[in-house]
Amino acid sequence: MILFKFAFITDTHLYLNAPRNFASGLQQQKKSLQLYEKLVEQLNAFAPAFVIHGGDVVCGGQSFGMSAAEFEATLNGAQELGQRLNAPCYYIPGNHDLHPETGSKDPYLAHFSTNGMGSISFVHENIRFILLDSQEVPEDLTHGYISTNQLAWAERELKRARDYNQEVFIFSHQLPFPNVEFQGIGSRVANSAEVLEITAPFERQILAFFCGHLHLNRVFREQGMLCIVSSGIICYPMMWRQVLVYPDRFDVKSVPVDLPDVVAASEAVNPDNNMYLLGRDRDLNFSIQRNDFL
Repeated sequence: MILFKFAFITDTHLYLNAPRNFASGLQQQKKSLQLYEKLVEQLNAFAPAFVIHGGDVVCGGQSFGMSAAEFEATLNGAQELGQRLNAPCYYIPGNHDLHPETGSKDPYLAHFSTNGMGSISFVHENIRFILLDSQEVPEDLTHGYISTNQLAWAERELKRARDYNQEVFIFSHQLPFPNVEFQGIGSRVANSAEVLEITAPFERQILAFFCGHLHLNRVFREQGMLCIVSSGIICYPMMWRQVLVYPDRFDVKSVPVDLPDVVAASEAVNPDNNMYLLGRDRDLNFSIQRNDFL
């Protein structure tokens, strides 16, 4: 019996009037609206209790040459697309959600925050979902950073989860800490040692970290905790995660955006790299056992 379902999407990189595709065409910005519209259609068909967006909603930041006016228009477009969902959508910021000229996070927060902040925590069916804002930086620096104040807040949330015997999922745009494959600071939160210090005592509560940013599918265990990295919508393999919650487990399934021509156009750019981005079978579909204290 399925108790409920939720979805994790990330790196939509919407660019309403994109002058071209980026990364030599691997990223399909000129089709980004079409991709996002189809994604919303598929999410509504899946009928989740809620959706979590892992950041890089739009193509702001310093890599795309987006004007301030286009940034605002694209934020408006992304907000409208989110409003088409038949379920609540919770957003966390990515580095490309910062203003392309000032580096400010304020315009993003005005469109997507539910509490005036980039971080949020909520409980659903006695599972605590902690969404971290890893963009506490002055501009698009690729790497993330989480402030001392936010880490103290996260620690309080984890203590509440322990007090109430709740399982926990944590979400951030960048990796919370490096692993063997992803060592570079551009892949992760810069103060990952501090993140680990806060989270390590709650290893029993924390079932997994969900992240985006790297535009690929990967599942690994680091520092005793499961990390689930999900591919971007903007480039091959253009997948999102379905999470089905059962009494004894969570089944995670990877689903491509149903636009075969757009997926194929991205796939054709660098065929030798496609298996690296797609990941292994175990990176795509797997189960997480629920904790025995429930």
